[in-house]
Amino acid sequence: MERKALLLLALVLAAPFALALEKGDIIESGAFVNGTLSAGFSLNDSAIFTQSPTPLKMTFAVNNTYGEALRVFLAVKQDDSWEAVEELGTVPARGSAVLEYNASFEYSGATTQNSEFALIAETPNGFVGRTFSVEEQWGTYEGYLKSGLYGVGVFVVPILGGLLIALLVTALFAAFGRHHKPGEGDEYTLRTLFFPHVRGRPVGEILADLIINPVFWLFELGCGLLLVLLILLFSLASISLEISLIIFVLGGVICWLMPFVYLMLAWLLDLWDREPLRFPASLFMWGIMAAFIAFWVNTIVGLVLDLILGAGLGGIGIGISSLIGAVMIAPVVEEISKGFGVLVASGHHEMQDTYDGLLYGFAAGVGFAAIENWFYFAAHNTPATTGGLGGWLFFVAYRSLFNSLGHGWFTASTGAVIGFMKNQPSLRRFAFVGFIPGVLIAMTLHATFNFFAVVDGIIEFVTQMPIFVFNPMLVILLTAAYLVIMALALLETKARVARLEKEELGR
Repeated sequence: MERKALLLLALVLAAPFALALEKGDIIESGAFVNGTLSAGFSLNDSAIFTQSPTPLKMTFAVNNTYGEALRVFLAVKQDDSWEAVEELGTVPARGSAVLEYNASFEYSGATTQNSEFALIAETPNGFVGRTFSVEEQWGTYEGYLKSGLYGVGVFVVPILGGLLIALLVTALFAAFGRHHKPGEGDEYTLRTLFFPHVRGRPVGEILADLIINPVFWLFELGCGLLLVLLILLFSLASISLEISLIIFVLGGVICWLMPFVYLMLAWLLDLWDREPLRFPASLFMWGIMAAFIAFWVNTIVGLVLDLILGAGLGGIGIGISSLIGAVMIAPVVEEISKGFGVLVASGHHEMQDTYDGLLYGFAAGVGFAAIENWFYFAAHNTPATTGGLGGWLFFVAYRSLFNSLGHGWFTASTGAVIGFMKNQPSLRRFAFVGFIPGVLIAMTLHATFNFFAVVDGIIEFVTQMPIFVFNPMLVILLTAAYLVIMALALLETKARVARLEKEELGR
């Protein structure tokens, strides 16, 4: 979402409309004729930058040729309009003044870029102004950024790659060392992974076997690969080629680690009736598929909202559209997309209780988060938009830890309700109906999370500091609540297994 649009929306909603020109106002590009305000411009230093942001003092010599004093504002070009960012001072009638502004220039992804400024004042006959431009040279800074990224890559990629391989090997050993449950027989073998037993099985179980099949995994991976290629294209469009490729690879390695760690922990916690690995693995893969579906739906709906609201309200409309998309549209689209796979998988007899449902939903959620994080790491929030390498690494760590968990817990709600109903003999036949309250809980949690992300984003934009308060607190509280729910669910699983073993001994 565009934080500037959201900030603009917040400013407009928080303050009454002013009759005179004020800080934060938007002036259309044709509202004044360039040169109607007499002014000169100079910088205290060259525009060759070695760090981002870089402070530079801008000096303006203004000559007021009008018969009244002028309040002079500095404005920055925003698309086809000017945003008044600061009142520089008042120039007396028929007088002159030297005005200064401490600007902060930030790297936006281009080696060379032009920033356009204007001095604007308002007279009884309308706006007067004078435009200026600064050619920014970021080649030196890009060299430092590439060196830093290469250094991080040399250190991070081998370590994280090794950890991911170790996690996969551990999962396979745990899967092959899993003890068969009474009556399970040869249901879970390498052969049945590709050719499951379907004869005489209900339709719901056959559909569940479809998304558990590795052939379907290949289809999901194909969709994921297409999304990954789009991520790369977005990255190339926002920053230079070499930097794009580095952050694409780095983001692609980092994005998998915490989702894998979280899923492994959730799977291994079940000591009494651990699911065959194919089930959490399949739901993780479904999460990737859900990300593909949600990306297109969110994009199309967002474009429609931008067209409708932006056409009538301009920048404010875009801000409203971003807010609606984040808080109302994305949670609905994403939780239905993730939860649908959980609903289909719940048709299998292997989902038997609350913990199974939690695990299935959690797996879909962290699978979704892995791909979404890759998009954010490599395309949406590059070092060009996060204040450099340090800001980008902080952002990567933050999303890896908190957003991955958040998405897991949201969709775990959907699975938990379905699993709870499957464990109740009187409700088992109607367990699929549990999708409705479950996904509503997931949507509510997700919408709250996104709303707090908007609030944190506005705070960060205003303070120019990565201060995140509400979102981390929500995820921490959710994690504490779900750990309690998981403990209770595991006790439920333990009791169910003990009951079945007792029944088996009594036969």
